[in-house]
Amino acid sequence: MSQKINNGDACGLPSRQPEVSPFSKKFSTGELPVEPKSPSRGLGDVYKRQRYHYVWAKFCPWATPAAIMIDYTGLNRVISKFATYPLRHSGIDDDWFFGRDAADEDPVLHTTRLSENYKKAVPNFSARPTVPALIDLTTGGVVNDSSRDIMFELGGQWKAFFSEKVPDVYPDDLKDEIDSMNTRIITDITSVPGKISDADSQAEYEMLFNQYFDRLEKLDQRLADRRFLMGDHITLPDFWLVVSLIRFDVVFYFKSKLNKKRLDEFPNLWRYAKACYQIPAFRQNTDFMAIKQHFFQVSDDPVTSIDRVIPGGPDLSRWEE
Repeated sequence: MSQKINNGDACGLPSRQPEVSPFSKKFSTGELPVEPKSPSRGLGDVYKRQRYHYVWAKFCPWATPAAIMIDYTGLNRVISKFATYPLRHSGIDDDWFFGRDAADEDPVLHTTRLSENYKKAVPNFSARPTVPALIDLTTGGVVNDSSRDIMFELGGQWKAFFSEKVPDVYPDDLKDEIDSMNTRIITDITSVPGKISDADSQAEYEMLFNQYFDRLEKLDQRLADRRFLMGDHITLPDFWLVVSLIRFDVVFYFKSKLNKKRLDEFPNLWRYAKACYQIPAFRQNTDFMAIKQHFFQVSDDPVTSIDRVIPGGPDLSRWEE
């Protein structure tokens, strides 16, 4: 989520957290147990439900990678997830609701807005709730709201619960290379649209513009002789990159003025993105309308200006070719 959230970009950059955040607990440090289900009280060793729940947003390039990974690896059998409503409710720009109506609930959490789950962790919480959020169902409170942490932690610490035939998305022998690639994609691709929305000079915009397209060119070259970024199998950087590529022509080309080229003018990136989109976990977690609604319409206030009109294009049928 962005530091300075404007009307057109409520999902830009992850929030800056204090050095010690109550929402930064990890499995790798032992702060959180790697438990697929939470013990039911009064039933001895019988388990009655999943221990963790992932709250995300279908429009958000920061929250969607982990949603895809959860389904792709089979972690959806042990970690539930639910998406927030893509629009801000009228007059309320500092919270995420779970449905169009204020009374709509997350079916697992039984709360109507995400701030309720932040307050279950920190009762005096008064900041803006952000997605993604990993929630411990034993308390109903948010335990981690860092998109990067959640990806690394689930990819690295929950391998025992991956589906049997799924290749390792964070293999130990590629860990350093994957970490480096993740950083390059997040710095030069994922975060750039949010930074552009906060840019206050032509020079800053041009620097970010060039940074974005320079990285796309390099990634296009990298994919000339490989199926995925690290070779023959999907790994963590693929989730990050594909999510941003899906939003490129639909939103960022227009809204962020990232208009040097369209995605299909990068032949290898276009082939790669379409191939990934055909994988069920990617397709099922891609909602083009939710993406458009959030970035253009923003809230469910009546549309009274052209900047909030949802564009008719681009032609999304090309993703099916």
